[in-house]
This record gives sequence, C-alpha cells and structure tokens, in this order.
Amino acid sequence: MSSSKQLIINCGASRITAAVVSSSGGVLQIEKLVTEILNYDYLNDDAWLGAVGVALHTLHHQHKFSGNASFVIPGNQVLTKTIRIPHVEESKRAQIIAFEAQQNIPYPLHEVVWDSQVVGDDGVETEVLFIACKSNTIEDFCGEVARAGFSVDTVNAATVLDYNAIQYAYPTLDEDVLLINIGARSTNLLFKNPDGFFVRNIQLGGNSLTQNIADSIGKPFAKADELKHKFFSDDLDYSDDDSGAKLLTSCSESFMRRMGQEITRSIVNYRRQKGGAAPKRILLNGRGALLDGLTEQLSTSQKVDVDFFDPLQNVTLCGELDSDSISLRLEISEIIGAAAQHMVADSAGVNLLPDEVQREMEFGSKKPYLIIAGICLALSPWPVFVGHKQLGSAYEKAAQATQVQVAPLQSRLSQILDNTNEAVKISESIRRVEGLVNSKTNWIQFFAELQASLTKAEDVWLDSLEVQREHASEGEASYEVVIEGQMLVRETADDTSGIDQEVISRRIKSLQSSFEDSKFIVSSKPPNINWSDLRNGLNVLTFTINLVVDTAKPL
Repeated sequence: MSSSKQLIINCGASRITAAVVSSSGGVLQIEKLVTEILNYDYLNDDAWLGAVGVALHTLHHQHKFSGNASFVIPGNQVLTKTIRIPHVEESKRAQIIAFEAQQNIPYPLHEVVWDSQVVGDDGVETEVLFIACKSNTIEDFCGEVARAGFSVDTVNAATVLDYNAIQYAYPTLDEDVLLINIGARSTNLLFKNPDGFFVRNIQLGGNSLTQNIADSIGKPFAKADELKHKFFSDDLDYSDDDSGAKLLTSCSESFMRRMGQEITRSIVNYRRQKGGAAPKRILLNGRGALLDGLTEQLSTSQKVDVDFFDPLQNVTLCGELDSDSISLRLEISEIIGAAAQHMVADSAGVNLLPDEVQREMEFGSKKPYLIIAGICLALSPWPVFVGHKQLGSAYEKAAQATQVQVAPLQSRLSQILDNTNEAVKISESIRRVEGLVNSKTNWIQFFAELQASLTKAEDVWLDSLEVQREHASEGEASYEVVIEGQMLVRETADDTSGIDQEVISRRIKSLQSSFEDSKFIVSSKPPNINWSDLRNGLNVLTFTINLVVDTAKPL
C-alpha cells in the first residue's frame, strides 16, 4: 500500500505548530508534533515575522525539523473577498478575477500575491473566493523560512483549510454548519452547506479580550495577557465578590457579546449572499473557544446546538501525543485541512508562493551541491598535472579527454545563449500584453463619460454598444464604437404632424456632440434616426450613432 509523508507548519499569530503527517490508504497519521510560542509584542504587527523566524530556527535546530514544508499563514495576514464574475472558460477566469478584484481591494493588485478558489457556479455566474497577501510580507516570510533552514513547498491560507478538515473529520455531515475558529488576532467563520462553503474573517480574537483587560486595569498588554491566562485557568485565588474577578468577568462578557454580534451579522450577510438557510449547528475551534461561558452564550443567542470541533476523528496519533487533549484538538485543524487537501472531494486551498520566489529558493537549496561541484571541477586538472610531470604521454591523453568533454559543453553554451535571446523576446511580448491589459482603465473612463452624457440629455438610453475594428491598407487600425439607443418623445405620437422632428433631431445631435467630447473620440458619423417608430404610433425614437475612436487612445 503506497504512503506519503509531508511536513506542515502552521504559523499562527501567537504560536507555530509543526507536524509530520503521513497518509496511507486514505488514513492520516501524525508522527511528530511540536508547538512553539511566539514571543513578541502582539500590538506590533511588524514584529510577527521576526518572531516566526526565531520559532522556525528552534524547530530546525532543537526539534530537528528540516527540508521542504507546506506553510500556513493566519487569517489576519491575508485579505479574503468573495466576488462574483461572469461564467467564462477556465483559461480566461484569472484575467476576469484580477479585474474584478482590483475594484474590491484597497491597494494595487501588483502589490499583492493572490490566488482564488471557486466556491459556486450556476452556469451564469461563478462565485470565487479571492485570497491575497502583500508581496513584501510573503517575500519576507520566505526569507525567514530560508534562514531557518527550510524550503517552502506551498504557502496556504488558514482561512479555507477548515473546510477540508471538517469534510475529512465528518464525511457524512450534510447539514448547514458554522465552524468558528477563534485565534489570537482574528476569528475565521466557515459556513458549510451541501453545495459548498462561504468564508468570512473578522478581526476579533483572543488578543481583543487581552486589550480590553489592559485598558480596564491600566496595565501593559503583556501583563494583562498573563493575568487573563491565569484567571481563566483558575490559577488565581479570587473570591466571587472580588473586584478584580468582577472586572475580568465583565471584560469576558463584553468580548462574548461582541463575538455574538459579529457572528449574527455574518450569518445575515451569508444568508443574503448565498440565499441559504441559517446554520443548524455551530462547531467551535481555536484556543479562544476555551473561554468560559462562550459555548452557552452562543447557544442562547443563536438558538442552535454548539459543540467543540474534533478534527482528529479518522486521524491516528503517535504514542507520544495525548489524543484526549482538548487543547491539541483546538489548534490542529488547519494542519489536518492541509494534509487532507488531496483526500477530500471539492477540497479548498490556495498557494500564495510567488513563482520567482519558488525558483530562487530551489536554486538556493542547490547551492551547496553547485559549490562542491565547482570545487571538484577546479581540482580535476591536478591529477592531470601530476600525470604530466610523471609521464608526458599520459598528460596528452588526459588533455584530449578534456577536449572531448568540453565540446558538448560549448554546444550547450550556444544553446543557452539562444534560449536567453528567446527569453528576452518573450519577455518583451509579455510586457506589450501587460500594456494592453492595463488599458482596461480606458473603458472604465469611457463608460463613465457615456453615462454622464445620457444623464445630461435625459429621456434617453442605450440598447447596445459594439466595437468595430478595421485595418487600413497602410496597416494602422481604425476603431469605431457603434451605439444604438432610444429617446423618449413625451408628446403624443398618434399624429405625426404634432411632432417637431427638427427639435428632436437637435436633441439627438446634441447627445452626439456630447459623446464626441470624450477624449477617446475624434469624430462621429451622422446619426441614423428611425422616424418610422413615431409614424407607427410609438412614443420612442430609435437611433444609431457611429463614434470614431482616437487610435492614440484605443479601447
């Protein structure tokens, strides 16, 4: 029976968990599991990467983890958006997603690394989960990984991996379920239904409660975090009427109310977007789910059963791990989801590793071998030199052998140069195509100008817009935009003698002149007005206008 083994490292906001997971016959087994706490100022987002690098170094040097690894980054480090695009061929989907995503994210698309996951398709529209991370964050993350002695296989997002975990752990579950994964910095809400899933990440986690406590008692964040853990683990001897206990309990209740409100808002948003039913069951996950009273509060506010999620169902553990540990079960779902990605139907997952970074890391992993090969190549003439001193004939034979070896290398060098030239040509072609893609903003501006002209003219609308492209004999392209529309004639059309065609013609020509004011238009042809509509008793007049596009600003 074939088996495979992989190293998965979940880099959360407050801790890192590394696991060696093997799969055989559709069954997952965790062979080794280590968790390292991240030591940094949780209020400083920029300090997270440095703490991750220190923890990875510990995993490599103390716990002997090494080699290729699949990494998972937390939800607070990624941007997750659900967008709808027209149903198109898969080969054209990425371009449409990129265009739609640019309208929905707060920074330029070239500044992020992104991937997408299709979550629904009715043949008319495709629902896509767009997940992105800032490019500099990914690059710095990969740098920390390389310095710690690992190679990046993939960079997945924790946002979607719980979907694989719940499918693997509960294969017969067919009801609408809400899985709530409460982390340190954010909470991931995953709505699972028989048709797929819906994800929403909210910036509310265990650190929000810590900050509330710190503000209430006037202590630094680190002191408040220590107090929080001691109080909720019953390590502090507070009486029921102690003011400190009441204050901490009040902060806890405030956090649970906020969490309940965000969950209610998310359920309403989910039902509005998906048109589905409310969840019949809630499953809690993440270490933040251990907060006393949270299960009861959510059960009361949402009026559904609330249970802890058990991702270790159908998973075997090595003898060193405690299968009954509730803490283990609450922090390993993303690892199970990553390991089961190729074992469940319609799995979810993205890869935020840029191609160029992957190539650099692959080259970096080969550097030691290349250095050794270089040294060997540098030393290879030495025996020949010694042989020449001892026996001239042997040296001549070795020289001839060397020439034989050099000949194919020279041929390969020529091929490399040819490939380099071809790569330069392809790169230039890609830049030209990128320039064409970037011209999409011309269409957005042009449509805005058309809308302004129609609003100014009043009582007029467009039925169709068609672009006609022709090539002149000298090779320069000619562009025309053919617009067909209708104008409402408010006077009665039963008696054509009551219609002032000259006035209506001026209205249409005024609209045509407004169209010509666009910076993308150089001229237009006389409008084609269908007066027969009025003579047939209709109170609308159809017209056609041909606009000639400026070739310097093509659409």
